[in-house]
Amino acid sequence: MKTRTAGAAAALAAGALLLTTGSASAAADLHVALTNTGHGVGVYWDPNSGDGKASGDLWYRNGDSVYIDCWVVGESIGGQGDVWYATSQVVYGAANTTTGFTPDVWTFAPYVDGAAAFHAGLPRC
Repeated sequence: MKTRTAGAAAALAAGALLLTTGSASAAADLHVALTNTGHGVGVYWDPNSGDGKASGDLWYRNGDSVYIDCWVVGESIGGQGDVWYATSQVVYGAANTTTGFTPDVWTFAPYVDGAAAFHAGLPRC
């Protein structure tokens, strides 16, 4: 029974993600908690790590999260892909602070959530 319940919960979560991001709107503002990818997440002005940081790094262990709108192809890092999320807000969980950005800043999808939102249908910018 636990397996069926866990499977149903995962399906509902995936469905909710698709409903949230299924429109063509770039203003999805999907809230994504960092997953334990083993990396800190830099917050950059452009989808390229050489273009300078807009804010301090985010960390899974601190309960940090991001609000993302869409994705683009950017710098490929460490053979893990080249998908970057347009990020409108970052939430520093340990400090209980949120910083918003206009225009959006960029976070490397494989470090945020293993690119799960991208694979679940987050729209391209």
